[in-house]
Amino acid sequence: MSGFLMVVFLLMIPILWSKMSSLQRQVDDLKSEVERLQNSTPGVANSFTMNSSSSVRNTSPFSRPVAGDSMNAVSTIHTMNTSDHGSQDLDLDRELLDMLRRGNKIQAIKRLREARNLSLKEAKDYVEALDR
Repeated sequence: MSGFLMVVFLLMIPILWSKMSSLQRQVDDLKSEVERLQNSTPGVANSFTMNSSSSVRNTSPFSRPVAGDSMNAVSTIHTMNTSDHGSQDLDLDRELLDMLRRGNKIQAIKRLREARNLSLKEAKDYVEALDR
């Protein structure tokens, strides 16, 4: 009986080792993805940070409501952006607001993704913050 248990135990070791290796690769991939997001597009993409326990925490400025009218939201979001590209960002924000006023939310998201190379979620969050 103990010989049978030893064989089962020895067969389980490689299986558990491969599962552990697979999980470690996934963790490494997630860390590199978070690092890529932090280093890619300034402002919106930098809404993820790593805390000391190595878990991802969303620090997006869009998680809190933007007060005021639409133009106030544009200037608030513009100042939240860590890199200032001047009037180009403000012009793009105004263009997005015009699209939102006309009811073209999806087109506004597409335009923002093209202009700033953002993910769908990042662009959607940004456009929804403008819409408030």
